[in-house]
Amino acid sequence: MLLILSKLHDPEFLTRQNVEDIDHEKAIEIAHALKCLDITLAQRHFDAAHNDLMLYSRLRALYLKKIVRKQIHDNVYTRIFEEIAEDNVIGEILIDIRKYQAAIDYNRCNYEKYLLNINEYPVLKCYSHGVVINYAASLFEVFKASLQ
Repeated sequence: MLLILSKLHDPEFLTRQNVEDIDHEKAIEIAHALKCLDITLAQRHFDAAHNDLMLYSRLRALYLKKIVRKQIHDNVYTRIFEEIAEDNVIGEILIDIRKYQAAIDYNRCNYEKYLLNINEYPVLKCYSHGVVINYAASLFEVFKASLQ
């Protein structure tokens, strides 16, 4: 796993072309490394000067993880659950870095995707609060920013 994490430091490795044609085992290994990286970057022990850098790095790692997941053949429910969870985190990060219009658009798309999947997988209904809260938070942050 340390080898994978060291490769993630290389900007040339963090491209779509480098992860699209990997086998299933390698995809799982990279996904675990990206998850560890995400957990590390999610910690709030960084000082304010580096906070935006950590958020942008986390955003990049999450997008790469979404690409890698396409190479992993999980069952559909697991894949949808992970996508909704990651999309919620991406929406939160977009709000945190003050990309409000992108956050609104992304959270709206996530909400629409959630509505499409909930009919087929009713067990996903318990995750509705996170999707709705993110969408509402992005709208609220834009409203607060417009008042200033």
